[in-house]
Amino acid sequence: MPSPSERHAAFRWIVITVAFGAFMSKLDSYIVNISLPTIAARFNVTTAEVSRVVLVYLLVSTSTLLLFGKLGDRFGLRKVFFLGYLLFTIGSLLCGVALSLEMLILSRFVQGIGCAMLTAIAFAVIPRFLPHEVTGWAFGIAATGAALGIAVGAPAGGIITGFLSWRWVFLVNVPFGIFAMYAVNRYIPDEDRSRSRNLRKAGFDILGAGLSFAGLALLVYGLNTGREFGWTSPRIMGCFALALGLLAAFLIREIKCDEPLLDLKLFRKFRFSAAVASTLFAYMLLAGNSFLLPFYLELGKGLPTVTVGLVLMIYSVIYMAVGPWAGRISDRVSPSVLCGFAMLSAGLCSFVFAFTLAAPGLLAVVVFLMWIALSFGFFISPNNNQVMSLAPAERQGSASGVFNTINSLGLALGVCFFEMIMSRPSALQPRSLTGYRDAYIFGGIVCIVAFFFSLLVNHRGKRTMTNDQIPMTKETNNTQ
Repeated sequence: MPSPSERHAAFRWIVITVAFGAFMSKLDSYIVNISLPTIAARFNVTTAEVSRVVLVYLLVSTSTLLLFGKLGDRFGLRKVFFLGYLLFTIGSLLCGVALSLEMLILSRFVQGIGCAMLTAIAFAVIPRFLPHEVTGWAFGIAATGAALGIAVGAPAGGIITGFLSWRWVFLVNVPFGIFAMYAVNRYIPDEDRSRSRNLRKAGFDILGAGLSFAGLALLVYGLNTGREFGWTSPRIMGCFALALGLLAAFLIREIKCDEPLLDLKLFRKFRFSAAVASTLFAYMLLAGNSFLLPFYLELGKGLPTVTVGLVLMIYSVIYMAVGPWAGRISDRVSPSVLCGFAMLSAGLCSFVFAFTLAAPGLLAVVVFLMWIALSFGFFISPNNNQVMSLAPAERQGSASGVFNTINSLGLALGVCFFEMIMSRPSALQPRSLTGYRDAYIFGGIVCIVAFFFSLLVNHRGKRTMTNDQIPMTKETNNTQ
């Protein structure tokens, strides 16, 4: 039996491996973008062609979350988490040595699979293996890792590409990935012995996996390329129609399937459904603001790109300071209360900013960034905590997959709606603020909707498996 100090050390390493996975997956979503012109010049391809390097990563990492969440429940979280790090590391290495654009895109596909595994399993690891009284703090650390990846992604990509090579944007992941695999194998418990034989021997919904992958991939593709081809173009409309048809077929399949990929029983819990709905609407503002604010600062304020990057870092710095603190508070105060007040605050912030866009200087922008960072700092970690606490212990992999899929869809929908509202002819004029104002009013409404859903969640959930029942290390597992 491990000593208290050994258990605490194991807890810390579990949190580190989860946070590092969140950091790496978010980092590679942003670090590559700034290197795309260099990559396009190296392979002598167009901007449209090189954009597939980003798009394939996004499509794969979003559309396979449900699949890998289910696989985590069936085969054990540690196995899938370790495999995620392995594929992410191999994909990074292959990207770094790619000799053609085709090889780079294929390598990003492998990297995206690894990212999906890490993302789908990460949030399930925390409530499965940590005491309930520290899960909020752990989610706060994990969310901070993700925020750090977003904050340093673009600057790091520019520095690495400028001083070394675009290849090192990918190769830098390799040594860290190897270390992470060691940490996962050493500190994340192997839960196979404590799992139900029926769950591990049950059939797998291959048809459902295919339908969900195709439907989600088409939906994400349409949302991310709609502004390029036109939202009403036959290509995009056909993409949405086919996606909705496939997802409808997927839901019908899951209702009839004995071992569904998507456990619809999760949504029988009203509080779980409300928490997930709150997540969807909250992430719409989060993504919409990230998309819109650089346009406002460059076109509306006339700021150079470097200055815009420095201004936007205010959000990341504030969020990274608040996230772990808010997570720890959610271990003592109802997460639904924190989430509700956070969304009310974010909604008011968006409304106020909508009517101060014309203010001279950057004071209004700085206040907005600090205010919105505080609001989301008190939402994301507590929300992660409450969603996963409401899922049964044996279904936390599936719940994590559902939760992260909703996150991704919220991000995609946010960019889609904010772009449509903003991109009217008058709004694209350098001095016009009409589109920006309407978009932030929409963002405020979205947050008020998230606020009402958060109020409906008033249950912290209970663990169905104590930590004394689960070995904390590989060595301990062998002795019990």
